[in-house]
Amino acid sequence: MMIHVVAAGETVDSIAAAYGVDPFRLAADNEVGASGALAVGQTLVVRFPELVHAVRFGDTLTSIAAEYGVSVRKLYQNNWSLGGLPALEEGMELVIAYQDPPTDSAVFNGYAYPFTDTLLLDAQTPYLTYLTPFTYGITAEGGLLPLNDDALLLSARTHGARPVLHLSSYTEKDRFDSERATLVLTDEAAQTRLISDVGKLLQEKGFAGIDVDFEFLPAALAQPYADFLARLRRVFGAQGYFVWAALSPKTSSAQPGLLYEAHDYASISSSVDAVLLMTYEWGYTYDQCSYK
Repeated sequence: MMIHVVAAGETVDSIAAAYGVDPFRLAADNEVGASGALAVGQTLVVRFPELVHAVRFGDTLTSIAAEYGVSVRKLYQNNWSLGGLPALEEGMELVIAYQDPPTDSAVFNGYAYPFTDTLLLDAQTPYLTYLTPFTYGITAEGGLLPLNDDALLLSARTHGARPVLHLSSYTEKDRFDSERATLVLTDEAAQTRLISDVGKLLQEKGFAGIDVDFEFLPAALAQPYADFLARLRRVFGAQGYFVWAALSPKTSSAQPGLLYEAHDYASISSSVDAVLLMTYEWGYTYDQCSYK
């Protein structure tokens, strides 16, 4: 793989010719628009195919994968232009393998709403390790609010991503609610009911684990929150599930504010398998009045 910096006068065709690669694939890999326009200083990833298959009449991704002993997921990953879709055309060239394959691996998680466009979703899930539908909230009684995530789970399983149950203090009004979180963290019966509902859903829908996201918690709930997470890990870790916690981004352990005070990094990190830092929340402006 090479990184090419576009110089004045260069085109996709001229760059592809210089490296001896297919201009269509070069453009697709770098999401160059239909006009083919490039900007001076723009960087392009240039990958060098080692093995290519010309699609024959009757070929499918499944049959091609079986022929070469690779996964369908790998075919999607090696051929960005497919967009996560199985449609093939006779004569199309698919990359089976690239030169200099990665020597290490990484883990990627993506959040998605139930209304996420299917084409956009299918184009991304081949590159995800985990897909986390947003979100299973909490009822006034401490049970789970339903989520229509069937399309998300289908895309995840079709493309080899593992689905994760996102558990949050969301309500029917589509907002995080301090009172719902307080109920679960201070009422033993409500907490037990919620854990029971989570256990049933994990089995019913085949989730790989749980990502917990309780936001806008009063400072007094810092330890109860860590204890709740530890309980989830004890219960579900024994069954083969992992437990994550999504945490607000902090610059200090003493950082004031309802969004931060109950997120005790030290206590929570020792209670779960991994944490996700929600750094996209830096710079947001919240209306604190909308959160109880």
